[in-house]
Amino acid sequence: MGVMETEQQQAPVFLTRELRYVVGVDLGQSSDPTAIAVIEHRKGVIDSGSAQDRHCGLTAHLQKPAEYADVRYLQRLPLGMAYPAVVQHVADLLARPPINNATLIIDETGVGRAVGDIFVDAGLKPKRVSITAGNEESGHGVDRWHVAKSILISRLDAMLHTGMLRFAADLTEAGAMAEELKDFRRKVSDAGRATYAARTGRHDDLVLAVAIAGWWVTRPHRCASMDYYKRTH
Repeated sequence: MGVMETEQQQAPVFLTRELRYVVGVDLGQSSDPTAIAVIEHRKGVIDSGSAQDRHCGLTAHLQKPAEYADVRYLQRLPLGMAYPAVVQHVADLLARPPINNATLIIDETGVGRAVGDIFVDAGLKPKRVSITAGNEESGHGVDRWHVAKSILISRLDAMLHTGMLRFAADLTEAGAMAEELKDFRRKVSDAGRATYAARTGRHDDLVLAVAIAGWWVTRPHRCASMDYYKRTH
């Protein structure tokens, strides 16, 4: 029993150094539902020392950097749900701790700026993404970006393969997400350009909601504690 306790104490643990939440919303159209994904993004270190050594601050040499993006929430809203109702639903979601300070990213590609403006008028301060062809990413003003679908999907793919992106086991839409990932296809045109889309008759709304949130997570950002310091000094 003593040996087992020692092994358990020395099992590597993840120590969080920075924590933030990102909410991705893929806005639906007449044939596609709106999808929402919440990612908990944590950066820190994996510590291989014992609990006693960690308590005494003796494990700095046993730490290595680590980063995780855990999908904590996935939801599809009813097909045809009115956009003002979608905005209110997202507002209610963002009012819940601990995501009440989350960054909101919306995909307004197919619905246009007018729908994005409803989020702005509601005081939600979204980061607005238009998904494009090609392989480029560009900023347009303070809170609007054009991002190639190839960038979104390659980031998502990389996060999955490195183990950075993880899905909570109890997600309601976990099965649907797994099916969407399997149905997602890469096609190369005669001109050599790659396009990404779900198979005919399939949806990709959950994939895109996670992808735009994951894209934001992997962009360079300032530490929240530094922003707070600048606001209060």
